[in-house]
Amino acid sequence: MKKTLHNRISKYTAVAGAVVTAAGAQAQVVYTDVNPDYSHDATQNNGFSVYPLDLNNDQTVDFVIASKDSLYAAGNKLRYTLAAPYGAGNAVAGENPGGYDYALALDINSMVDSTLNWIEATNTMAYNVDSANPYNENWNGVTDKYLGLKFVVGGNTHYGWARLDSYAIGDSIVVKDYAFDATPNTGIMTGDMGSVSLTETQVENLVKFINQSNNSVQVVLNGNLTNGVVSVVSSTGQVVSAEDITDKTFSVDMNNLSSGVYMVNVSFSEGSTTKKIIVH
Repeated sequence: MKKTLHNRISKYTAVAGAVVTAAGAQAQVVYTDVNPDYSHDATQNNGFSVYPLDLNNDQTVDFVIASKDSLYAAGNKLRYTLAAPYGAGNAVAGENPGGYDYALALDINSMVDSTLNWIEATNTMAYNVDSANPYNENWNGVTDKYLGLKFVVGGNTHYGWARLDSYAIGDSIVVKDYAFDATPNTGIMTGDMGSVSLTETQVENLVKFINQSNNSVQVVLNGNLTNGVVSVVSSTGQVVSAEDITDKTFSVDMNNLSSGVYMVNVSFSEGSTTKKIIVH
């Protein structure tokens, strides 16, 4: 299996976008954007798919995320996704109620460090029987959650994260980005990208616009973007409103604007993205 995975690694590193190191007195965060997002679907490849995660991009697999469709003895259709460390000392943040290992689905701004429960074995992420009976694994049908990861390189322990979506059916995931702290034995917050400069597309992957009723837009941030400002600009280029972004989720109320086309721009130190909105 190891030889096969190493043969595949060149294919997957091709989808990794910008890799940026941010050096600081306390931390050195190395961030990788998977661009485009990697869709990992076990309905392909004869019911089995594997994503070899090379957290520090050194051409050595650190973790394996695998999905599979299979038939059980009773004729049941099993679909599941697993996360497994791939290397001595590597581990996934998880829990093991009843003796079963389940990978944690961490929220943004969760600390990944030695205080988590680390499992140096395969962890179930999602599990489903016959498309109708999902088990209560942490990754059944979630969006923008984080795997907590610990790996050893050069004899040193490092902590990192990977951001993924997981479908409720249990056999498909989307890998979006990942990061680790290059300073040994230093924790990292999920979503921490360090001091990076992102393209508009990369920022767009971290910002979700959700149209609401009554001419309002909900904005959800899925990364640790800093010094945010949201502004609304008319079709003539007039800035009709601007305010600082202080929360990960907020609403832009456009009820008092005249009918027409507007651009909602969110900008950060790391970059910006814009969404066109039509006010009726």
